Amino acid sequence: MIAKNRAFPGGYRFRHFEGRPQDKLIRAAIPATITIPLMQGFGDEVAAVVAMGDKVAAGQIIGRDDESISSPVHSSVNGKIVKIGKIEYLGNETTAITIESDGTGDWQSLEGCSAAWDNLAIEQIEELIYLSGAAGAGRDGIPTGFNSSIISPDEVENVIIHGVESEMYAVSSSLLLQGDNLPHFAEGTKILRKVLPHAAFSIALNSECNSLIADVSGAFADNDWCDVRGLEPRYPADYDEILVSAVLGRQFPAGLLAANIGVIVLDIQAVLAVYDAVVAGKAVIERTIALAGPGFEENLHVNVRVGSPLQHIIDGMVKQGADLRFLRNSCLTGEGLFDLSMPADRTCSAIIAVVEGNKREMFAFMRPGPRKDSYSRTFLSLFLGGEKITKRCETNLRGELRPCISCNYCVEVCPVSVIPHLLFHHVEREVIDEALLKYGIFDCIECNLCTYVCPSKITLGQWIKDGKAKLLDEGIPCPQPKFALKGVEEDEDTR
Repeated sequence: MIAKNRAFPGGYRFRHFEGRPQDKLIRAAIPATITIPLMQGFGDEVAAVVAMGDKVAAGQIIGRDDESISSPVHSSVNGKIVKIGKIEYLGNETTAITIESDGTGDWQSLEGCSAAWDNLAIEQIEELIYLSGAAGAGRDGIPTGFNSSIISPDEVENVIIHGVESEMYAVSSSLLLQGDNLPHFAEGTKILRKVLPHAAFSIALNSECNSLIADVSGAFADNDWCDVRGLEPRYPADYDEILVSAVLGRQFPAGLLAANIGVIVLDIQAVLAVYDAVVAGKAVIERTIALAGPGFEENLHVNVRVGSPLQHIIDGMVKQGADLRFLRNSCLTGEGLFDLSMPADRTCSAIIAVVEGNKREMFAFMRPGPRKDSYSRTFLSLFLGGEKITKRCETNLRGELRPCISCNYCVEVCPVSVIPHLLFHHVEREVIDEALLKYGIFDCIECNLCTYVCPSKITLGQWIKDGKAKLLDEGIPCPQPKFALKGVEEDEDTR
């Protein structure tokens, strides 16, 4: 069933950028060593259940803690444990396990998996999803009978599966659903329905991919419990907060999670991981990652073992002699990858290589070059047809930090209708009080679009993020919504 969309305010469409990944997939070689952080994505850090010198198999659990909200972590290669210790990973200190690979590609299957999954008890399916690590997907996890999410399976009212591709550089949904993956995706969704029996399902895809929407709709033609829709790939349409509003028409609780209102949001790879776990007994030991941006010789997708060093993944793929900056997952919100020895975990979806631009340019505000992107509609860019020519992403700000000119661009693009420049002025002047609550500071979803469009080069998103932190430091919490929440303590002091 194809459903109609609901619009959301603001947003921005990233068009015609050089370096978008093609629908091409290669498989990376198994690296000599891999490093597995024991905290990956949703949930708490788990405890190591192996020791130095142990031999492990790909798919074997090496970290687990059934008492905390978490999901098990696995070895992604066959080999020997050579190090267990703390590492700095994405701004946090976490324990990691380093494994020396023997180079073989086989993996250990989970017990109890079956192609005839419909004959399995719900408890068996939940256990497979949990033990495989698939339950750790998304921002909220997949609820099971284990501590894999903040809510229980019976509390899930809606499941949204998305592949809208609103980021400047995103994994191709069409590629992920090529060949056998489409029926596997459909089966994975049906498996989720069995363990989340009270949930209605929605699949949101890029509205410009008509053939993909038709194919996915066909795969669910006989199922009235799942609707398929196309959403305009207008950033940040892939954010949980926007999907809940655009797909369900529901209000998102500021500062909380989709699970707090009974909604679970997953991407396509998460659903495929559920299928692999239940039908094939395969743990989450692989990840499909986009190599995007103008810094790569070829922009494509690569299937890698979780824990592979970033340098191993991009080796031989980068343009020689180019001065590049690498980013993780997003140009607007992604972490800078300054240490390429760090591993790719199971939340990594893209490695982006952008050109370091440090040259000054006369009349930069007029955007004289047609390959530059700008929210402002200067006459010269229109004359040159800049909206139709391939644009180049680089780090040059095309200008210097200047005072706010109240152009209102940040307000126009804000997808949650706050006034970024007003919040900025308060935080900059150290006016940290409840007025910030009145102006909706906690409604900000930190998409950083306001920073991107600001002609004064003010890092509005960071100022707003700092303002939130300062409010919490002052003991002023995010106001709780006036509707019922799930998975939170009733005592206000513990929220």
